[in-house]
Amino acid sequence: MGRRSWRLAPALLMAATAGMLFAVVSSQQPSVLKRGSSLSVERFADDVLISEGGTFKTGFYPVGDNAFAFAVWFTEPANGTVVWMANRDRPVNGRESRLEFRSGQVALIDADGSIVWATNTSDVDGVVAEQMEIGEDGNLVVRDRLGKALWESFDFPTDTLLAFQGMTRSKRLVSRRAAEDYSSGPYQFLFDDDNVLSFLYEGSDLSSIYWPNPDMDIFGNGRTRQVYTISF
Repeated sequence: MGRRSWRLAPALLMAATAGMLFAVVSSQQPSVLKRGSSLSVERFADDVLISEGGTFKTGFYPVGDNAFAFAVWFTEPANGTVVWMANRDRPVNGRESRLEFRSGQVALIDADGSIVWATNTSDVDGVVAEQMEIGEDGNLVVRDRLGKALWESFDFPTDTLLAFQGMTRSKRLVSRRAAEDYSSGPYQFLFDDDNVLSFLYEGSDLSSIYWPNPDMDIFGNGRTRQVYTISF
């Protein structure tokens, strides 16, 4: 049975079932990045983590000419659908950029040495981040030595909601700008100030909720002011 996921504008994502040969190959790839390790953009085709069942990959994903993002994507089909990106609006250079697990956090470092993105899990009060793992659910998790999650990508969605990933008031989905342009687009899916799930258009000159019907009140749209969390 297919794995469920939900993408904001336009597609419903479905995971392909890995074949026996693929499972054998993928099992040779690690699913965990240990403290003190790194991934190199110049080895983007090989320097990847693969979930234990082979459904998801994470690593450097090409998003343009000499431009890469650190991302999670479906393994099949080849170069499958991206479900999460760390730096969609600030790609790194295709040479000398790297992902490093140092000083208790995972950091994406551009060719000039600047930190583009980080998990901000630096060692505090004796809590030490030890590894980052990509799960079969598509969640990228940084854990301490006891296995406790210190950071996870499910808390910072981009334009896709995966199965078992909750949607709360602190989260929002933001569309990509175009099919081949992964930068943030104008459409958002979020809980509004009345705790109603809404679609928002956020343009340069206009910001407006367009669903549910903005000309009707909450109750007219069949909603209440209760606080909701959605997952599937």
